[in-house]
Amino acid sequence: MITVFIEYKLLSEKREEAIALMAEIESMSCRLGARQYRCLEGCDQPGLFVETFEVDSLEQYEQIKQARLEDEAFCACITGGAAKLNIWAFAPVRS
Repeated sequence: MITVFIEYKLLSEKREEAIALMAEIESMSCRLGARQYRCLEGCDQPGLFVETFEVDSLEQYEQIKQARLEDEAFCACITGGAAKLNIWAFAPVRS
């Protein structure tokens, strides 16, 4: 199991547009293998968002990552564009 974190700051003037796009983003991510998808906004940093979900493989992670980075409509809503759409994958530490 791999946990994925996605972090970005929305442009304040594009907030409503981005939130409207998030339903399709969740659907697309789930079609590509995401489970337990959540989207959270910073309580002390309005406009800062984190998405988390689980995938079974690095291949699923890479597919979702590529799709997100190529989503021009959503990336146009992010401060700094696609370059500031931070996407990371984490695996459990085995001892």
